[in-house]
Amino acid sequence: MEWLYDHAPVIGLLFFVAFFAVMTVWVYRPNAKQKFEHFANIPFEEDRKEARDE
Repeated sequence: MEWLYDHAPVIGLLFFVAFFAVMTVWVYRPNAKQKFEHFANIPFEEDRKEARDE
């Protein structure tokens, strides 16, 4: 157990580097662009719906 305490900073660093790498690949995959563009336009779609209802 002492080994874990001694190496906890390195283990944490490796975990977060791996997490960052996986998230970067996930965000920049080819199919993600359309989904993120849709998410970016959600507030504008809600405004358009409100304007039509009035």
